[in-house]
Amino acid sequence: MVRLANYEASISYGQLCLLQADLNVTVAPILLIASALLGFATGFFFKVWALAPISVLIAILSATCLKARGYGFAEGVLITIGCLVISQVTYIATGLVLFRSSRVESLLQEIDDDPDSRSEHDVRGKDE
Repeated sequence: MVRLANYEASISYGQLCLLQADLNVTVAPILLIASALLGFATGFFFKVWALAPISVLIAILSATCLKARGYGFAEGVLITIGCLVISQVTYIATGLVLFRSSRVESLLQEIDDDPDSRSEHDVRGKDE
């Protein structure tokens, strides 16, 4: 029997080890997903300068979480580097998607032959 938080439970040592192993296995994907979400949010709301403090935050939090879960140095470094890479890749992907969507909007605006507020058509190349 294992005593957990002043309660006695009939969990064997083997079951406790399996539970601990399951938690350790899920920590890495959770950190990677959280890093991807942070990269997406950074790319959507902030400029490139925000990547530096976000990267430091990701590195510190992931290293702390992995060390608390009993990961070794090599595994912790690899997962932390993976978190940083995924964060920056999602930042770039978000920036590309936003850039393409703004280009599509500007192209659609140029193609649209409706006059602007001064009743002038915006045709490039004729008077430039």
